[in-house]
Amino acid sequence: MIPAFRSFDIRGVYPNEIDETLAYKAARAITTFLRSKKIIVGRDCRTSSLALKKSAEYGILDQGANVIDIGLCNTPMGYYCAQKYDTIMITASHNPAKYNGIKITRKGVEQIGETNGLKQIEKLTEKEHFKTPNKKGTLAQQDILLNYVKYTRKLVNGKYKPLKVLIDCGNGMAGHVVPTLLKGLPIKYDLLYGKLDGTYPNHTPNPAIAENTLELQKQVKKGKYDLGIAYDGDCDRVFFIDEKGRRVWPEYSLLLFAKELMKKGGSLSYTSNSSRIIEDISKENKWKAVQCKIGHTEVPISMKKHRGTLGGELSGHFYFKKFKYADSGDIAALTMLSILSKSGKKMSALYAPFEKYVKTEEINTEVKDRNKTIRKIEKEFKKYRVKCVDGFAANMGNYWFNFRISKTEPVVRLVVEAKNKKNLAKGIKEIMRHIK
Repeated sequence: MIPAFRSFDIRGVYPNEIDETLAYKAARAITTFLRSKKIIVGRDCRTSSLALKKSAEYGILDQGANVIDIGLCNTPMGYYCAQKYDTIMITASHNPAKYNGIKITRKGVEQIGETNGLKQIEKLTEKEHFKTPNKKGTLAQQDILLNYVKYTRKLVNGKYKPLKVLIDCGNGMAGHVVPTLLKGLPIKYDLLYGKLDGTYPNHTPNPAIAENTLELQKQVKKGKYDLGIAYDGDCDRVFFIDEKGRRVWPEYSLLLFAKELMKKGGSLSYTSNSSRIIEDISKENKWKAVQCKIGHTEVPISMKKHRGTLGGELSGHFYFKKFKYADSGDIAALTMLSILSKSGKKMSALYAPFEKYVKTEEINTEVKDRNKTIRKIEKEFKKYRVKCVDGFAANMGNYWFNFRISKTEPVVRLVVEAKNKKNLAKGIKEIMRHIK
């Protein structure tokens, strides 16, 4: 077992769990598994990404495949390329600066995880029995940003009115892409932490953690912005902040997207730690709502199986059928800007009809033994257990919760929801005393 091989991608602390040697071997294994003749390679701005990218490229070339190096990019740009070519992206997404990794996407925009190839790639990497090709591959460089932006804006086909927007790039790849993405649109925007800096000096590029959007929330309210947008490090996730400086639940954003894109009905996939409001609103609109496993390789599988139009995760991933079932913070941002422009309403008013329940953000806790902890929770709340495709879920009547082991970080994650704040506080207290 190689520690950096996780459920959804290759990811670990640099250089302890992932380094140039592993990147080289893994790239040879990826090339072998995918039977690639050409691979697109991109990277984020982390301090270790350039070195890992070069090592991965050497591995691909030594395995006989050609490389097109697209340089600095975000993950949606990689998915754009993956419509025609196998693609790898050097990134650790939303993780702290000390992490790095490799996201693998097969031609046709199929994200590779443990259920569809990553285990085989890990075995190939361990064995190192690579066939010697007749000749090495060739390396070329290409700038795809303008073509990507043109494609994305055409895909969204939004209608925009003058809006004042503040965008937190988190010193990640949004600072590289967003100025071009919004150029020429009637959107007046300012960037917060827009300078690329892979040390992430201002906050970890993970908007799913509430403390990471505090400054954005403060500035949105102070500056009287219509909307705040918080990207993660590689732009496959995004959170929205309303004009009052409040975080918008990802479930609310998903439902707003559904109202825009599923006017004639359809199916949407949502993860098992999401709010019950998704089921409620889906029933009202006669949409098919499908609970699915958590992870950027899992949601597209569910969407394809159920012919879904949309998919969403509590972490801020939004998936679009029209983007080959891939997730994109850029498409989500443009779509929300269009929805807000056409509505003539404030952001808070758009999602007000969904504010039926109260819930926590994900509560992340480091414990000595994660498997032992989840077994304890399962035992304590066994008689309240409800159907759940990922982790453990229970319905206590006045509150309900989802508890699971993280597949990307060494923590357990808890989400509690209730009908009112009193029951929510009670639920948190009752559950947390069993988490040690």
